[in-house]
Amino acid sequence: MICDFVEKLRTAAPRDLPGLLGELDDAGFFLAPDESVTQLTERLSALADGLSLLPEEPLLTKLTADAAEVSGTLRDRAYELTSQKFRFRMKWIPVWYSSRQTGIFSAGVLLEIDRILPLVFLNNGFSGKGKYMGYDAAETLAHEMIHAARIAFPASAYEEYFSCHVNRSAFRRAVGNLFRRWYLPLLFFGGLTIAAFLLAAGWHFWFALLLPSVLLFIREIILHRRIRAAGEKLHRAGLDEALLLRLSDSEIFALSRSKPEEIMLKKNESLRWAMLLEKFRSEKG
Repeated sequence: MICDFVEKLRTAAPRDLPGLLGELDDAGFFLAPDESVTQLTERLSALADGLSLLPEEPLLTKLTADAAEVSGTLRDRAYELTSQKFRFRMKWIPVWYSSRQTGIFSAGVLLEIDRILPLVFLNNGFSGKGKYMGYDAAETLAHEMIHAARIAFPASAYEEYFSCHVNRSAFRRAVGNLFRRWYLPLLFFGGLTIAAFLLAAGWHFWFALLLPSVLLFIREIILHRRIRAAGEKLHRAGLDEALLLRLSDSEIFALSRSKPEEIMLKKNESLRWAMLLEKFRSEKG
């Protein structure tokens, strides 16, 4: 499949590129911000080479040693989640069960080889059952697929925001983005805990320990307000909010301040925007 896409990209006429990029987007191959069609073609070619080496490359076989592939049934459930929420189905991504790669306390992990080849590992605890430590197997796999789709994107303040939105848990959807960096929840919950302990101990300046938590809370509120505003602008322009997954932080921030008519004019900026505006035109738009 990937090799076919590479050949099509190399031979496509300019007028056919937006439609072809839409097909690639459907399969989880997102054109990243500032990535040219030539660069995308090279990335997909390297990805195809990497996938073909999985059975024989020593480094890769070491990662997957004693790891069992996940079932087609679980994959199908994850495809449905990413399709319903973000309109892509990543059927080509390799996925295994391996607690050796995830660690005991992690439900799933995405390993990125050279920011080109994504490998997903789910905890062995999911094997033969759909739950592990309160996590759902299909939601966990869909979560990692969303990360994999943005493999060529720059680092984002919304690193966990999109992935956590496939969760049924309202709590995980609300606070999941705080876990995009390991130290953020440590500062937030640690500050609250220490401040409460010092208050109980009678220390008069306990409130000073709340500062990191308060600043983080304000930061998260700003981030959520910006992306909600961007989603509302898309809705007013007759576009599906799933488009947001394909944007960088700077594009999301700019979108939150845009007028609907300005958004539609972006089709003239690049092939990428022409494809995005065409694909994500909502049924009501």
